[in-house]
Amino acid sequence: MPLINMISERREQQARLIRNRKRLLTVLLAEVSVLAGIFSFLGVGTMSLQTRLERAQREIKRLQPTLDLIAKTERDTQALMPRLRTLTEAQQHTQRWYATINGIARCLPADVWLTGISSSQVQDSEKKGQTTLITLTGSTLTQQQVGEMMLRLNTIPTFEKVDLHFTQQRSYNNFETVDFEVAARMQTPEGEEGKDETGSS
Repeated sequence: MPLINMISERREQQARLIRNRKRLLTVLLAEVSVLAGIFSFLGVGTMSLQTRLERAQREIKRLQPTLDLIAKTERDTQALMPRLRTLTEAQQHTQRWYATINGIARCLPADVWLTGISSSQVQDSEKKGQTTLITLTGSTLTQQQVGEMMLRLNTIPTFEKVDLHFTQQRSYNNFETVDFEVAARMQTPEGEEGKDETGSS
């Protein structure tokens, strides 16, 4: 009888061992399938990323001429900026002088005749720099017309201040006239202190 019990125990151990092997094999197969799923997911993700990367590289190659054109345009624009700045400044100076001369022409009373107009640079003690001074010389019939002309000149936006240098009575062929000299100080635009704007006519 003891021999029969050992056989039954042995069979029981064999059955347990087979069950453990089956469990281990099942767990191993489950782990392998999980790993296979993870690897296939990563592989699909990698292939998707690779496809997107290739598509992006093709798009970059397609857009490269446009990017090169943009870079060339930016370089050309930077090269033209000094010329554009010079042109803009010249245009502003021209408009300023045109407004000044046009303003002088509109401000002259009927019986005032200009014999000279000149501009010069003078030291401005208030601004600690140079400013443009326009000197007008001419003739008229009365002192009152000189005063009226000065009042009108003060309305020109480019003038800061108008001063009378002198008036002098003269007689031409029994005709009384008043010679005058008036100086108008121009407003200096910001950033232009000390630039030379002299001239005469």
